Amino acid sequence: MTDHPHEPSSETPSDKPPLTETIRAKLDEYEVERHLGELASTLEDTVRQGVARVGELAHEHRDDIERLLDKAATAVDRRTEGKHADRISQVRGSLERGVERIAEQRTGGTPDAPGPDVPPSNG
Repeated sequence: MTDHPHEPSSETPSDKPPLTETIRAKLDEYEVERHLGELASTLEDTVRQGVARVGELAHEHRDDIERLLDKAATAVDRRTEGKHADRISQVRGSLERGVERIAEQRTGGTPDAPGPDVPPSNG
């Protein structure tokens, strides 16, 4: 045995920084916040472009969508023997208003004509 007592390691658990400080230092080192901000910005731009494109498609194909809704409503009405005609009409109106709202999301989009629940302007 040696005359010197066993020396503890230079770092004891109490000398180490808390885990949260270590994680924060690594986050800062790798600029995680900046990268997340850039990712969020890119994602936001992409979603905006997607919404605008969907709006353009809805606007361009409104007639096709209306024909499809008409066919679907007619088929359901026929199969239910007219028992749910009022409800089918309500759902169809909601879908048409939804398509109009989507079409308004296109770049520079404004409705061509006010919908049934939009009063005409007095200006």
